[in-house]
Amino acid sequence: MRLFILFLSFSLISDEFKSWDAKFKFTHYSAGNITLKRSFKFDDNQISSKFVLRPLFIYEYSQKSSLVLESNIVKTLFTKVKNNVPGSKEKSFEVSFLDNRIESQELGFSFLNEENVLDQLGSDLQMRLNVKNGVDSFFLNVITNTEGKIVEREYKVVGEEIIKKKFGNINCIKVKATSKDAGDITYYISPKYDFMIIDSFIELRNGKINKLSLVDEPKFLEE
Repeated sequence: MRLFILFLSFSLISDEFKSWDAKFKFTHYSAGNITLKRSFKFDDNQISSKFVLRPLFIYEYSQKSSLVLESNIVKTLFTKVKNNVPGSKEKSFEVSFLDNRIESQELGFSFLNEENVLDQLGSDLQMRLNVKNGVDSFFLNVITNTEGKIVEREYKVVGEEIIKKKFGNINCIKVKATSKDAGDITYYISPKYDFMIIDSFIELRNGKINKLSLVDEPKFLEE
């Protein structure tokens, strides 16, 4: 895995983001459409990011992460993933990233965090920050939610595209994330909406595709 380092002038870098709540539609290749709610809170470089998906009341797929932004690098402090949805690879785990060590009792590992491994929500934020600052090619090390393993992903800006929503046509930056150890992900990032990921397509190892799509215009919270 490569160590991710950016050599950029801090005078040109913007690392401020707005807080928001948003409603998404998760389209599973076999289960159909399910509502997914996301929340992002940014307060003086202390960040809380979470999502929850409930196919039925007794089932839940969710993640909640505590993040921090230091010198334009996102660091995960803690993440908790819960998944008891039937028919999926059930995987519920907690990971601590404190004191430069990554530990998880459920996943059975403990090691030094020498290359800044991120959780999935932390990697989303680092990608948004990089794209916002014009970085169009980079690598991130990420713990996957589906299998709980660490993979290296290469991210590349591959163009621009207009995404049609019921609240308007949105100009987006298209980013492709690839890995030899996991399926590809295509992201559509909207500069208009604070570089939020408004659509994403997840290519599974079995060749199927899941989609996450913003349903309503996001609600940005008052500062």
